[in-house]
Amino acid sequence: MAKRKAQTIIMDGYVKWARLRTSDMDTKFVPDGQYNMEFYPETEEELAKLTAEANLRKKDLKIKDPYDGNGFGIGKWVKVSRNHINRSVEEFGGPPTIVKMDDDQPAGNWDFEADGLIGNGTKVRIKIVFYGEGNLAGHRLEKLGVLDHIPYEQTESAASGF
Repeated sequence: MAKRKAQTIIMDGYVKWARLRTSDMDTKFVPDGQYNMEFYPETEEELAKLTAEANLRKKDLKIKDPYDGNGFGIGKWVKVSRNHINRSVEEFGGPPTIVKMDDDQPAGNWDFEADGLIGNGTKVRIKIVFYGEGNLAGHRLEKLGVLDHIPYEQTESAASGF
């Protein structure tokens, strides 16, 4: 049986709990670091792109309901991620490319200092790559374009650590 080539999927949706900077990446569950977020597809058709590719690769894609009841788009999400360190191919590691979007066209790189942190409900266009099959199948966040920015607002409880 021939191996499936990597497949790039581009889709629109919304993000929640975006960890896209090195200072914010997940090191609790992934010791080498991982950039990740909850991605809420905008439509059922967008979700179908993900599930169809996952099924072809015999990968179990976990589609979840928001635990706090506050969802976006179709109200279901999938975790999309990118490892900080990729031990096989160095350029597959590091933070994803993030760009500003203007009329569906890239309009320069996102600057967290000037443009702000990406908050829950921000509308984005993501580019992910599916690779491998079965137990070796996975996906990697390549690029994120900010279509409609919702600034991150730190709550008092988050500021105090509770």
